[in-house]
Amino acid sequence: MSSHEIDLKQAKVLMVDDTPANIDVLRKVLAKEGYQLFFANSGEKAVKIANRALPDLILLDVMMPGMDGYETCRRLKQTEATQNIPIIFITAKNQVEDVIEAFQLGAVDYINKPFRQEEVCMRVSAHLQTQILFKQREHLIKDLRNSEERFRLLAHASPIGICQADMQGKVVYTNQKWQNIFSLSESLGENWLQVIHVSDREKVEKLWKNSVHNNKECSTKFRICLQDEIRWVHAHVIPLHYEGSQLEGFVGTVEDITEFKQAEEQIIRAKDTAEKARIAAEAAQLISEQARIAAEAANHAKTTFLAKMNHELRTPLNAIIGYSDMLEEEAEDLGYEDILPDLYKIQTAGKNLLAIVSDILDLSKIEAEKIELNPIDFALSQLIENVVTTIEPLVTDHNNTLVVEQSGELGTMYTDYPKLVQILLNLLNNATKYTKQGTITFTIIRRQISQGGDWLGFQVTDTGEGIAPEKMESIFNAFTQTDDSYTRAHDGSGLGLTICDHLSRAMGGHIYVSSEIGLGTTFTLQMPAHMPKTANKKSGMIEC
Repeated sequence: MSSHEIDLKQAKVLMVDDTPANIDVLRKVLAKEGYQLFFANSGEKAVKIANRALPDLILLDVMMPGMDGYETCRRLKQTEATQNIPIIFITAKNQVEDVIEAFQLGAVDYINKPFRQEEVCMRVSAHLQTQILFKQREHLIKDLRNSEERFRLLAHASPIGICQADMQGKVVYTNQKWQNIFSLSESLGENWLQVIHVSDREKVEKLWKNSVHNNKECSTKFRICLQDEIRWVHAHVIPLHYEGSQLEGFVGTVEDITEFKQAEEQIIRAKDTAEKARIAAEAAQLISEQARIAAEAANHAKTTFLAKMNHELRTPLNAIIGYSDMLEEEAEDLGYEDILPDLYKIQTAGKNLLAIVSDILDLSKIEAEKIELNPIDFALSQLIENVVTTIEPLVTDHNNTLVVEQSGELGTMYTDYPKLVQILLNLLNNATKYTKQGTITFTIIRRQISQGGDWLGFQVTDTGEGIAPEKMESIFNAFTQTDDSYTRAHDGSGLGLTICDHLSRAMGGHIYVSSEIGLGTTFTLQMPAHMPKTANKKSGMIEC
């Protein structure tokens, strides 16, 4: 049973009648079905119970002293929490106007007194099934909206321009990057074709129409004419199919490759580096191909995309980084210093993108509950030495000071070593980058928490600017960073703390954060010394 399915036997039914005998009969009839039963002998009590218990169905007597069934129904329908609960009137009234009034007030059905037990059971069961389907539909709509919002955020943050076209080839959607590349605030229909260089336009239009007409994938490079410059782009179009074969339209991606083109032209003039430049350009095209998969994420292809991303993105990215490093050395040897800045940008961008890809892959595994934990025994002294050795160069580069403090003998720990190192390095890395000419304090303690065995506390404190209170609640949310200027400066993914939070809980621990503006921030990671077989167990606070 999925999280959105509701067991009919667990349904809650509220019975409202001022006559105990009637309540007793209904109770005996419905108890056999296994429902959770609630009772009220007045309209006032019924309203209170309904708001508290939120039943799946209400059986409501019409003729009651004080607040009658009609008024009770009216009040329930006026309250947001109870307005969608189906109400079946049980009444001795059988006049047409009484029935009409019941339905006008929002009732879904009515049963005449004296009632037959079989009829009550059948009608209750039928309306409960309808209500269950209604709730499932609401859950599915919510999930769909969440999925659409995630795709919208992904498309908005994508470094690749993305568009969607209908079966006639008319563009019906573009993300912000697409509009930026073509310098068009509105690039729907076919008006984006007007900015293509006149020498390339016929070729592009022919490819586009051929792809639409023959339902074929196509890819090409062409120039676009902006107000004061000509730029190169790489475009890719694929047919969009639903349910295996039905054509629904097309998905296209476009990437500004002007800088790649310029670098390629310069490297071509260097005889021995021309081939390597071509390979780097082809590797960049592979990245563009992967963006095609990202565009299909909203069409139920996200799982396939993430499964392939690990190999097909890491390999070309590593190729770009490796070849750009080789090209830097050869360019220096051959005296082509003028292209070194461009090669450095390629290498830096590749490393940044590789880090972002790694974060996205980690988060996708976490969300898919595919984290593999491989706990081992290790000495904490060795862990601290490895972490400090790794982070010290970055601390020094940022003119910061690293202070390591530990309380007594730390002993050994049994947990997933690489994932613990990943969390600690991420926290130390964040502290270093957000602190200028300050101090980073790394504190480690070991404590016994009542009957829970030994716990380790890892605390990272910086003397940076601190985190604003309004940012604290969302600090561990995906795609969240504390400072937009930092995002622009470091090209971060906003996933690091999200991954740390998920990994720590997967291993049975927790991360806490405290901060004061102008004084700095402290992240505290609490982990069991021996990772439990079933993680996510809550622990007490460890005072560091």
